[in-house]
Amino acid sequence: MSNDDTTRKLSDIAPVDPDLVAALARFEHLSYQELTAAFEEHTARFKAWVEDPANEGRPIREWPGYLDRIAIDAHIERRTWME
Repeated sequence: MSNDDTTRKLSDIAPVDPDLVAALARFEHLSYQELTAAFEEHTARFKAWVEDPANEGRPIREWPGYLDRIAIDAHIERRTWME
């Protein structure tokens, strides 16, 4: 399953930050395997961001990939229980 229209369904039942909706839509078409690979890539970028001394003490929501990581993780979780 690679497109179950999660973004539309979620938007229909709850108020969702438009930036998160956009992030969800960016990854919705990916397969489970592609989502897993994207999550691993985002994890590596996130670790690099955290390890950069310039980011010490900054909240993780300031990381540029923050909403994308949430979106990817949400799709992985949904696919885990649907496939």
